Amino acid sequence: MRDYKPFFYFVFSILALAIFYNYQEISFKKPQSIHKWRQADGASLALNYYQHGMHFFQPQTHNLTSDGGQSGAACTSEMPILYFGAALLYKLFGYHDFIFRIFNTLLFFLGLCYLFKIFQYLLNDTLWSLLLSMLFFTAPVLVYYGNNYLSNTGALSFAIIGWYFFIKYYFERNSKLLYKACTWFFIAACFKLTSLMSLLSILAVVLTNQFNLIQLDRTEKFIKSFKPFVLFNAFLLTLLAIWIFYARTYNTAHDSSYFSTTTFPIWSLSSIEIKGVLENIQTLWLDQYFHPSVILLVFCCLVFLIWNGKKNLSLFNLLLAIIGIQIIVFILLQFWTFADHDYYVIDLYIFPMLILLFTTYTLHTQFPHIFQSKFLK
Repeated sequence: MRDYKPFFYFVFSILALAIFYNYQEISFKKPQSIHKWRQADGASLALNYYQHGMHFFQPQTHNLTSDGGQSGAACTSEMPILYFGAALLYKLFGYHDFIFRIFNTLLFFLGLCYLFKIFQYLLNDTLWSLLLSMLFFTAPVLVYYGNNYLSNTGALSFAIIGWYFFIKYYFERNSKLLYKACTWFFIAACFKLTSLMSLLSILAVVLTNQFNLIQLDRTEKFIKSFKPFVLFNAFLLTLLAIWIFYARTYNTAHDSSYFSTTTFPIWSLSSIEIKGVLENIQTLWLDQYFHPSVILLVFCCLVFLIWNGKKNLSLFNLLLAIIGIQIIVFILLQFWTFADHDYYVIDLYIFPMLILLFTTYTLHTQFPHIFQSKFLK
């Protein structure tokens, strides 16, 4: 008989923290506080769908900055699935901003639930799984935007779900799990293009394994049917490329530059501007990413994985390396935005999540007595 106690503990913990963060009151507030402009953009996109015919491919805001000030036509780089979904709920229940907030909150909680499930799958320890997954519900940026109008936390949640199925595939070798993982990674990228990092890292690992470019700890081929897998993911990537092309074409046709579909690379800034960005990160945002003690913990875990990986390169270490490289490239390409936009880091939280997942699994397999210690429990 299935044991539902771990899930009950998770639900109780996440609801207790949500109440502590005053989610029950915040859920009924309109866009406000930090980055209320971007929050209002998300709320506006949803309301415009509701008010103007539910045309998915014609997103608009109430800010008339397009077509020479005659319309609010504006397209984001991500597919407007979240905004369209909120509008569908408005159609069912009537327009209320709290519907959007609660809808987005449930998506965020779903991601934390699957993070808990991954820890539980790897460690088979409810207490540790609960503590480690709830750790990410203490990050100020995630707490703030988890109950908000932006699509970033939803993208992170779907990426976590993808990693759940991928990790299960790694141990069980059921090809359906791998296709599920890639599909969820694709959905994450639809919500926020930055979350494409997860799918690209999986594709890179599959290619290196298929062509024996890097020797990993497991010598067998990662997938048995390589061609169908490549075609499936090529189809997913093509859909994303088509949307990006459509978004740029739509914005150009309406003379709209409201939503950014470009980059702000570090090499376009002067040394003084670069210093200004770094100062803003240090003074305004760094402690909003995580408490310094958690940042130190994640750093120590990364050092441990690097040290341990010198003995035998594991799939986990290779995945972290590939994602780490992508994050560095992303930061360099969007460097200017980090001065004033804390939510740009939300999709990057998948990296510390994986670091803690892989570290605890490594410790659990190599030093099982650590998790069995009564002192730590």
